[in-house]
Amino acid sequence: MAPVPTEQLAALARRAQAGDAAATTELLRALYVVVRKQIHFILGAGPAVDDAVQETMIALHRALPGFRGDASPRTWAITIAMRTARRQRRRDARHPGGGEDVEVAVFDVDQAGAAELAVMRRALAALDPKKREAFVLMGIFELTAAEAGRALGTFANTAASRFRHARAELEAYLARRGDESLTTPAAPTPLTEVDQ
Repeated sequence: MAPVPTEQLAALARRAQAGDAAATTELLRALYVVVRKQIHFILGAGPAVDDAVQETMIALHRALPGFRGDASPRTWAITIAMRTARRQRRRDARHPGGGEDVEVAVFDVDQAGAAELAVMRRALAALDPKKREAFVLMGIFELTAAEAGRALGTFANTAASRFRHARAELEAYLARRGDESLTTPAAPTPLTEVDQ
């Protein structure tokens, strides 16, 4: 499923808040893909992921009437997913990303892509959770520093700093493994006053 443009998600959210059941369904389906990937990167694979995704989707449905539109629906959903994943991680008291099974259907990749995802998940598991979260948001989901900061409950500059440190640690991890088949996303552009 191709990502739904931000403008279309915002329009769906407005229609859903106005009581359009079809728009609510379409919005939640579009956000499900983002939520599932986000939680999968943070928690790994297994039943904890399914529980966290379900809990997030219920929270999104319940919170939809109060959605103010201060952030894009995608950022709003990722913020709720991040909080849910953190709660799940604390509940399970286990190291996130420890599972080796890559759920190919979640990422819509072939077996070669699944092998790369397994390497990336092992590398992400080696990161401090705060750095991992920032990397996933900015490097994989391509959120701006301001959006990532909002999702993480911190400042934009803090999110950008965590991303840069995570990127450097991932590059070192991949270099130690001698795996050049994976590359890490480029560093975010420097913040301007507008981004903050």
